[in-house]
Amino acid sequence: MTTSTLDPRELREEGCWVYYCGVDLLYFVDERLGFIRYFYEKAAGLFHETKRKIEEHEEPYDDPGYGSEYQDAPPFLEEWENADAAANITGATCLDLLQSTFHSFLHQYMREIGGAHLIPHLREMKKGSWFGNYRELFRRLLDIEWEKSGADIQFLEQVILTRNDFSHNLELGSLTAYQTDEHSKKYPESAFADLRWRRLFAQKPLIVPKDRVDQAIEVVHRLCEYLEELRHDIVRKHR
Repeated sequence: MTTSTLDPRELREEGCWVYYCGVDLLYFVDERLGFIRYFYEKAAGLFHETKRKIEEHEEPYDDPGYGSEYQDAPPFLEEWENADAAANITGATCLDLLQSTFHSFLHQYMREIGGAHLIPHLREMKKGSWFGNYRELFRRLLDIEWEKSGADIQFLEQVILTRNDFSHNLELGSLTAYQTDEHSKKYPESAFADLRWRRLFAQKPLIVPKDRVDQAIEVVHRLCEYLEELRHDIVRKHR
């Protein structure tokens, strides 16, 4: 199959339009999204609490003489920086879980509508990423525009790009991830750029705070909900 011959009739090849039609994909998506929210709140919460105790000089961070040999640095600076980095890495881990959840949803979605045999041909969409290829396949083959879901598709793409930057762009001497050229070219003002430092570096440092994790969860839910509502219509249409 090539892009020039891509046709909705391709979905009939396996004759399995009702293969798993009864499965509620959104249920499993929401189960995973719920876990991601739980994981962030419990894991990152510990690190945020450590930072708060340091800032409020609460036990065990109430020793005014700690670090006094370094007069230019506030007490427990290293502990605060470690907790801050740990909270950020926790957020990045959530983005990784979100990406795998959405990718798994799309993969299963294609199976549900009888289009599993098209998955190996995704690269023929030539959009440069699995995200872009799936988006184009849905548009071209199923006549589904993801934007019509009301979900912020550009933000979702930034979620994936930021996840990639954390996974593949950490420097050995730092726990900070920086926006790659690919990410910066597409989104010069990334939703995940660390505004505290972006003017000091040629490459913008990235952070994943709680509000961005919550926003990403809502975007994935909204898009999956929209696609799931259309799935049964697709099956009925092509029976």
